[in-house]
Amino acid sequence: MSDRLQQTRAHIVASAASLPERYYPQRRLADTIAEFITTNKLRFPVDLIHQLFENVRIAGRYFEFPVEGFCVPPPIADSAVLAIEACVRHSEANVRRILSETGLRARDVSMLASVTLTPAVPSIDARLMNRIAFRTDIRRLPLAGLGCMAGVAGITRVADYLDGHPDEAALLISCELSSGLWQGSVQADLRQMIGRLDQEPHLHSEIVMAIVTAALFGDGSGALLMVGRDHALAKCSAVRIVDSRSNWVPDTEHIMGLDYVDAGMRNILRPEVKTFVAEALGDVISPMLATHQLEASEIGHWTLHPGGPRIMDAAEMAFDLSTTMMRPSREALTDVGNISSATVLYMLDRILRGERPPAETPGLIVAMGPGFSQEAALAVWN
Repeated sequence: MSDRLQQTRAHIVASAASLPERYYPQRRLADTIAEFITTNKLRFPVDLIHQLFENVRIAGRYFEFPVEGFCVPPPIADSAVLAIEACVRHSEANVRRILSETGLRARDVSMLASVTLTPAVPSIDARLMNRIAFRTDIRRLPLAGLGCMAGVAGITRVADYLDGHPDEAALLISCELSSGLWQGSVQADLRQMIGRLDQEPHLHSEIVMAIVTAALFGDGSGALLMVGRDHALAKCSAVRIVDSRSNWVPDTEHIMGLDYVDAGMRNILRPEVKTFVAEALGDVISPMLATHQLEASEIGHWTLHPGGPRIMDAAEMAFDLSTTMMRPSREALTDVGNISSATVLYMLDRILRGERPPAETPGLIVAMGPGFSQEAALAVWN
């Protein structure tokens, strides 16, 4: 290991994650979309819907919101209120678990960072402060608009802070509820686009994308406790953050994100994303490895956000990753789907509570998101 890897910007000490109680097998969710198409006499092949759901290689997903009323969804405003409440509730449970397991007091936390796609003003972290007795002068860092890569971005931004405040502690929380889009947005979007398909055949690709994203994203939450190198809990470190990098690909904002349309919100994940993955990941990872005199082959563990099968396939090929290296990502996708920013936090919790990589193993924590952007953290497992 190079001398530079002995340096530490921050430590990840503890984690927690939670999933909603509702679980739907992928076939059940595909049937729900197909039933909606049939009930509303929309002209779109049902067999294609099932094929698209199978292609994402997910066994099932956890949903905060039920799909049983999919054909007659509630008002979006009602769902928005419930989504905010659920995010605060899941975040509270995760934070309380971390504080209980570490013995840390809430008032000893100096920064509270939050990442989510759930629109909330005041932010989720502000609402959480009414339930947990944090200091009123705590530094808050709500990060919005970063999508799937926000979990890694949160880790790196908190590490930046702790590098300059090495005796302090910080919490990072994330909660994503993609099933909220199943409460009216998906239905209205499909109805409008399929209804115009005969006159506007180019909409076929948009409909396919809408179905693929409906097949891919699930719900979940996670939290991390991070401390500076001089904090008392640093001796309990599970992972050391050594370095980080960010990257942005110009003129690609149209290929990934959330668009506001007449139907509500539309999840955007266009097929051309996979054509940018190899070069974009190289641009964010390679310079960082070069700084520390490391080759990609020396990275012993990858925590790679599972954006989707094709994105993972592209990353696997670009860095010649083994089946073992890809296992955490592929298993997470199969088990829970893509839970956006919370996915990496959920993966880290699974690793920390399961079989950890051997001590002193260099690792990468990587995610991609709208922009098209990338975040990467170079870590060392303890």
